[in-house]
Amino acid sequence: MTKWITVLIASGMLLVGCSNDVAEKNSNTDEQTPDERVQEEENRSEEFTGTEETDQQETEGSTGEASEDSNASNQPEANISEEEAANLPEYDVIRKQIGEGSYKIETITDNEGTRILHFLNEQGEMQYKTVFVKDTNRLKIINTKEGGQVFNQVI
Repeated sequence: MTKWITVLIASGMLLVGCSNDVAEKNSNTDEQTPDERVQEEENRSEEFTGTEETDQQETEGSTGEASEDSNASNQPEANISEEEAANLPEYDVIRKQIGEGSYKIETITDNEGTRILHFLNEQGEMQYKTVFVKDTNRLKIINTKEGGQVFNQVI
């Protein structure tokens, strides 16, 4: 009888110990700041892009040339015109920060939480990357050529 009681107590302690770890992990995600969410979204975006580039390089290395399917997966969701971009809530702030140059605008991600845009120069090279967190109206602008953050505020 004593053995059964010991086993029950040990099992109960084990279950209680495991449930506290899960509760701590859940509480940590609830306390995430908007800046941390932006950083997490950027990291996911960069990991996703990096994985595709690695896969494409492996395909090119093994077959000598990339297939059309692998090139299509690297494409942004859509190119948008200046008129369409002007309707975005963050557009005026972006233009004030990057200037009135001629840029091709690519939508990389546009879901309920974030919108990521790339601004390409006339040579087709990415000049700026913007991340707009919709629920907090936080805008982050990164100059990819000069390697610096240009803007990071709630608008």
